Amino acid sequence: MTTELTTDAGSMGADDRDGYTVISGGSGFLGSALTDRLLAEGRQVVVLDRTPPRGPGAVPVQVDLSDETALQGALDRLLAERGAPARLVMCHGWSPKGEDGTAIPEEKMPAGLFRQALDANLTSCFLLMRALVPAMAGRGFGRVVAVGSAAAHTGRTTATSAYAAAKAGVAALVRTFAVRYAPQGVLINTVAPGKITNPGWPDAPDAVARYRTEIPLGRLADADEVADAISFLISPQNSYITGQTMIIDGGRLA
Repeated sequence: MTTELTTDAGSMGADDRDGYTVISGGSGFLGSALTDRLLAEGRQVVVLDRTPPRGPGAVPVQVDLSDETALQGALDRLLAERGAPARLVMCHGWSPKGEDGTAIPEEKMPAGLFRQALDANLTSCFLLMRALVPAMAGRGFGRVVAVGSAAAHTGRTTATSAYAAAKAGVAALVRTFAVRYAPQGVLINTVAPGKITNPGWPDAPDAVARYRTEIPLGRLADADEVADAISFLISPQNSYITGQTMIIDGGRLA
């Protein structure tokens, strides 16, 4: 896999006195919403993804997040050239689906596909935090948010069991890192959205319609609503929340 790291400091934000932000999956619909918001605030943003960011302003690092060698190489170069980030937001995720957009039944899911989902959703988060959180601790400050899923907290989901299991692992991983690195000033949390409005997702329409009827608020979340929660957790206003999971599902799991 190839990695690309743009080193032109002029492409970064003009004033970010507490360091830059790394967003994995920053080219996706949720990652893009958060990237655009931080750039508008004058923040410095580095996007890790297989595809470049949708708009200008962020520094692109093109890398397969499930490729340990490629990802570690990109992170080593990033730390060598820019130092430790102030924030890490892991917005990436992938759920294997059938051709009709429905979850693949457990009895039909190959073990290799299950492991692929674990690597894409869970192992990748471990690799990112393994490299970046100790560097944040070294500077005495850091904010980390992992985008989990409400699917990790219920068996009533349109996602595959592999995705749900991986996202449950993300929440456990976050808690472990949060306890270890809190004394060094690094606060680490999970946001767990329910289904978010995204026409690009391959979900079966009837499955989405059934899901919507189970939401007390009567609608899917908007990407900006999830970005609001993330923005708070990585902001200076969050000075005491760590090791927690914020479920954002319109009351579906209440």
